[in-house]
Amino acid sequence: MNQETFIQKRNLWLEEVCNQCHEYALKFDKDFLVFQTPCNNYNPELLIIGINPGGDTTYSEILNRKGYSKKSPSDLAYDVNTLTTKPYWESDKDGKKLSKGADVMRNRLGRIFNTENGLKETLEKTVMMNMYYLNTPTEKDLTEISNEAKQYCVKKTIEFIEILNPKNILFLTSKKWNLNACNVTDVKKFENFVKAGQLNNRKVYAIPHYASRLGAYSTTNANLIAKTLKNILVS
Repeated sequence: MNQETFIQKRNLWLEEVCNQCHEYALKFDKDFLVFQTPCNNYNPELLIIGINPGGDTTYSEILNRKGYSKKSPSDLAYDVNTLTTKPYWESDKDGKKLSKGADVMRNRLGRIFNTENGLKETLEKTVMMNMYYLNTPTEKDLTEISNEAKQYCVKKTIEFIEILNPKNILFLTSKKWNLNACNVTDVKKFENFVKAGQLNNRKVYAIPHYASRLGAYSTTNANLIAKTLKNILVS
């Protein structure tokens, strides 16, 4: 597949997901989002997969705020890489922080992906998507979303992996059941807080979620994770 074909397939995929998630969002009154970064380039070095977008904003609030009757495919991805860049919408006009959740994410991922260990550029070019697209305040609140909706999101996530064809895949969760839910099999400890598994014919890796295990993101342990990931990403 070349870049032009990728864009065509991506756009069709986004339209399908947007249409279906609109129906789920109306049913559960949950906003939805797929990508935490732009997704414009075929075959990136790294795809990070999170669980789902956090937050408790309802779909009706979003539609009212923006004057929409329905989200569009372009609303399913951010236009900046929020893994490395603080976007304007996280601060008010005076620069006051409106949300510190994303700051925690950037801080902790920055302990692993930084200039000192040679991984900052990788993170800057990374694509990040969610396994499930409808937002909930916490992972445990995913019980508010039907199994049908969650299974649809997993199916489309796996489908998009084949469209994007990333060189490497990293899940942000160390919980085996989350990985199994996304059809990752043969999950085993790899080294330095990193797990490995298989997703169809692809070897994938997982590290603890940045919000779940502070110990894994201590300076010492983050450096160990970085060492392991660097060996994976440059091999």
